[in-house]
Amino acid sequence: MKDNLTTGLPVDDPLSQASLRQQIAVLTESVAARDAFLAVAAHELRNPMTPILAHVQRLARISAVSGDPEMAKGLKRLERLVEHYIRRATALLEVSRMTTGKLVLNPERFDLADLLRDAVEAVRPAALYVGSTLSLEAPDECSVVLDRLAVEQILDNLISNAVKYGAGRPVELILSTGPAHADIHVKDQGAGISAADQSRIFDRFERAVSQGSTIGGFGVGLWVVGQLVDAMGADIKVDSVVGAGTTFTLSLPLEASRHT
Repeated sequence: MKDNLTTGLPVDDPLSQASLRQQIAVLTESVAARDAFLAVAAHELRNPMTPILAHVQRLARISAVSGDPEMAKGLKRLERLVEHYIRRATALLEVSRMTTGKLVLNPERFDLADLLRDAVEAVRPAALYVGSTLSLEAPDECSVVLDRLAVEQILDNLISNAVKYGAGRPVELILSTGPAHADIHVKDQGAGISAADQSRIFDRFERAVSQGSTIGGFGVGLWVVGQLVDAMGADIKVDSVVGAGTTFTLSLPLEASRHT
């Protein structure tokens, strides 16, 4: 007769089975409560920023008409920062959708090269703040049929991480295309990721930073990336050496597979 490792009771004991069912129910309820909290928190974080963004955009238009280039430039930068904040809050919503199986992808045709350029420009203010430069090598056009928002979210996470962990050094991005795939390389020159950490960085609530690091984050960014990559039938690889930087290589199909 085998013992249950949790309760110490025999597995065929009615009391043991009842205890296990109760523990499973408690855990299931806890997970559901956590996911509900994430969804509510994301809404509460994101919703107030929408009217703020609209107000900033209105002021930017007024400033452009009034002919104050410095004010217009500053408001444009603020607009991008608010948009970036909204995207980060949206990432929490995606976590909720993924954990409940409600993620739905909507493929459409768009220019991946143009989207990558926009993603770089969205992160550029943060890069300037930490003293990092962003360089992009890409063809003029790269037509794909994928979920645009999903790809944008992946790129935002990868580029933002490269800037966040890149120690203020240059970040390089390269887009190359083949017959059936487009590869995007995001390379930083930061502290790098150890082999042990590389095996877990795509897990939920994991962050590959040293203990006591002041770099903030939810630890869901790369998990969201991994989930979206899998959902699109894409692939992502990490190549890193501690002390020498990290390169993420995202390989996207030019057209979404049928199951998406």
